[in-house]
Amino acid sequence: MEDRRLLEWHRPNLGRMLRPMVRKAFILNLGKLLIATAWADGTLHQQEINALKELLFLLPDLSGQEWQELELYMTSPVSEEERRILLSRVLDDIRSEDDKDMVVQTLERLLRIEGLPQDQETMVVQQIRQDLEAHPTGLLATLSKPLRWVIGSRVSRYPSDGRESRLEDFIKQTIYFQLAMERQARGLPWSMQDEDETRKLCLAAGLLAHVASVDADVSEEECSAIVRILMERWQLSNEEAQIVARISQQQAMKGLDLVRLAKEFCARTTIPERRSFLRCLFHVANTTDRTSSDEIESIRFIAKALELSHQDFIDAKLSIPRAERGGL
Repeated sequence: MEDRRLLEWHRPNLGRMLRPMVRKAFILNLGKLLIATAWADGTLHQQEINALKELLFLLPDLSGQEWQELELYMTSPVSEEERRILLSRVLDDIRSEDDKDMVVQTLERLLRIEGLPQDQETMVVQQIRQDLEAHPTGLLATLSKPLRWVIGSRVSRYPSDGRESRLEDFIKQTIYFQLAMERQARGLPWSMQDEDETRKLCLAAGLLAHVASVDADVSEEECSAIVRILMERWQLSNEEAQIVARISQQQAMKGLDLVRLAKEFCARTTIPERRSFLRCLFHVANTTDRTSSDEIESIRFIAKALELSHQDFIDAKLSIPRAERGGL
């Protein structure tokens, strides 16, 4: 909590500047309020935190620094006092009917994306608007139950013993760490001398494996496609690519923090590299004739995390010849 207070003390008051800056500060405070609401019972398991990250990533216009601020609120429970302070900040930033509409529309979008039953969604949205109009302090209670429902619906994507917590652990304790341990234990030769490039390779392999594992089953065709991509883009031997592909698939099936995975890959690559890599993701999804909507939406999510445009997403999809698109 002290870290959070220190961060807030040094953070400039963006909400007093131009209107676009007000909106950014407002979105950030709304994200913090959602995290605080998720902490209402005093506990958040790692797989719930992973699910919450995916949900918050849908908020618009968050910078890397602002994302770090949100992550700080996920590291320890948020007290009742902090929750009320965050609620006050959100309410203070609501100065017009347009602001109220933005709150309602943002929360409605998050709930709709998660497939909340229509009658419940309508009831929750109506209650949110009523709270904003007449009983703003009741907003926390209104959000609590549907937010837990939304998080719970995502938790099934992650293992009960989710391990990713901090960025350094995320990199070292998953694909990169497992690869290093296996190379050492088996005395395997390794053609890549640049460790930074090896880390980037592992991040890419994780993203490829995630797309392949979205439907909870990685086919032989998808595995072969990943191996070929690793060999062609990183000049790995077949044996090296097989090892990286196997480890990445194992980790993907256990559950990876997709937001961190994509954000770290984004930080290590150029826009042209990411555009080219997006085509690789579609290639993996297209290896069978049963490309699912979940796989396509997963790639769409990754494209956003890689700070690529919707046009980049479309161009990558259309890069596969029409006759070969299968289910795309």
